Amino acid sequence: MSTDRLRAAATGAVQTAPKQRHILDYLEMHQVKAGIAAVAGKFLTPDRMLTLCVNAVKKTPKLALCDPKSVLGAMMTSSALGLEPNTVQQQAFLIPYKTRGFIDGKWQDVLECQFQIGARGFVTLAYRSPVISRLEAHAVHEHDTFRNVVGSKSFLEYEKKLLGDRGPLVGAFSYALLADGRGETACVLPLDEIEKIRARSETYRALMRELEQAQSPADKQKAERKLLDTPWIMWADDMASKSALKKHAKQLPVASSDLLLAAADVDDRSDAGVLDLGSMTDPETVRAIVQDGAEPPMIERSDPPPPVSSETFGTREGAPVPREGDSGAPAAGKTPARGRRAARRCASRRRRSRGRESACRSAPCRRAAGRAPGSWRGW
Repeated sequence: MSTDRLRAAATGAVQTAPKQRHILDYLEMHQVKAGIAAVAGKFLTPDRMLTLCVNAVKKTPKLALCDPKSVLGAMMTSSALGLEPNTVQQQAFLIPYKTRGFIDGKWQDVLECQFQIGARGFVTLAYRSPVISRLEAHAVHEHDTFRNVVGSKSFLEYEKKLLGDRGPLVGAFSYALLADGRGETACVLPLDEIEKIRARSETYRALMRELEQAQSPADKQKAERKLLDTPWIMWADDMASKSALKKHAKQLPVASSDLLLAAADVDDRSDAGVLDLGSMTDPETVRAIVQDGAEPPMIERSDPPPPVSSETFGTREGAPVPREGDSGAPAAGKTPARGRRAARRCASRRRRSRGRESACRSAPCRRAAGRAPGSWRGW
């Protein structure tokens, strides 16, 4: 027992839990300011970055409920790339995201901060490069005019339809004019590649799972509303253009001072939900990624224990469940197929009792699981 607890027990004083720090308290700490100053470049001063971080938390209060390490890691990454987060310029975004974590032996809802780079952020980084003179990206619809030929007579022609229906989205492209007369280059993404990129988005996947698992019409309606609010649905053209920009960034010639490739790698892992922002609070890690081309750290997910199957639930601990055909299964008293089917139906409709799961106690279920009448260990 600690000294404080002994003193509290002797005097009868009530020991209060330590107050949890607010994210704004962390931003006032010397080591946090020093960390941001250590990675800040010439395009974003440390004082300007700290002001933007405070404004981001005030505009989005849920950031204060996120894991502080993920928020600080996102701020450090944004500062190192020289992109202003959560401003009208839409260069980068600090987004609170609810996820499921296996903590203390059970699944819990936790809030984490995600760092995402906007399409304007990639364009901003491209124009800072000495080898790129011009860069643009557009989404292509069915009724737009678009032609692209690659080879000795390569060219790209695009004209957006301004009057009438443009038709559904069919693709996107990114075009770059290189400096010093080095030529031009383009990256074209058809719709199927855009959909593959969208399928890797953790936010989109989670909302699609929620929609598929909705049990009632009200739950389904709620899931549909949340899905319609995602960038992939609300701003489908912008996300398609950004996907073309990110892929193009990995093909462009880069100078030693360019941050395009590092930004694309960071955004790819963040979009897939595997970027470890907690590790990005270390200035050395951030500098290695941005300046030396190191790979962004990935989250090491620990697999939860396997779920209890309907066959083993309710048996004695350590006692294997005998199956038909196993060497340890009883030779006599095999359960007929009708009993096994009834047991499967019962197991699939297991009921809840006092908040805990309980299996069926019917005779077919017991016979199918090979349990003797006295072997039940239910609640």
